[in-house]
Amino acid sequence: MKRILLISTSSAAFLLLLFLIIGHSVPRDLDERAEEALEYCEENGYSTEYCLLVDYGRHSGRVRFFLWDFDKGKPVLKSLCAHGYGKGSTARRPVFSNDPGSFCSSLGHYRVGKEKTMSKPKGRKALLLYGRDKTNSNALYRGILIHPVSLPNFSIYPLLIPVKVHKVLGRKIRPKSEGCITIPFRKYSKVVETVETGSKPLMLWVYE
Repeated sequence: MKRILLISTSSAAFLLLLFLIIGHSVPRDLDERAEEALEYCEENGYSTEYCLLVDYGRHSGRVRFFLWDFDKGKPVLKSLCAHGYGKGSTARRPVFSNDPGSFCSSLGHYRVGKEKTMSKPKGRKALLLYGRDKTNSNALYRGILIHPVSLPNFSIYPLLIPVKVHKVLGRKIRPKSEGCITIPFRKYSKVVETVETGSKPLMLWVYE
């Protein structure tokens, strides 16, 4: 019985390690996306030091928000990122919309603006976003922001980020995305630091 227990514990540890590796791995096409992003930044006057990339085509329990360093040619920050719950979005598959009141995430390029203080929840900080494509032109009007929420700082794969309130061990978890780019507090601080120290505005590209 003891031997069986040891084997089971060993198998569980192996699976946990495997899930962490899968969850923290970057998308295969991230390099290509970064090259496209650099061209866009050069043509439109954005920072060519860093950019932000969000791959909403990924499993929501895996890292899918990246702070890309163009000089190093790799992401210097990887994070979980929630998507909006509107129009029938599920934890597995987001629905995208640019419509006011849709509570959906929007695809496209954004200019990352200055940090502001939100009225709800009171005192919380957030970065303004200005949509630059037809698919996200209403971002500022809709109040689409980058802001921190109580998400884990690590991958939770194979689990998914719930789109609305979800109970885990009796505790309510709220990703709080009504279309906003929501990331963990610790990751958000690093993004703000990069935005504030750059000489040119940062570009955010959301795709699937």
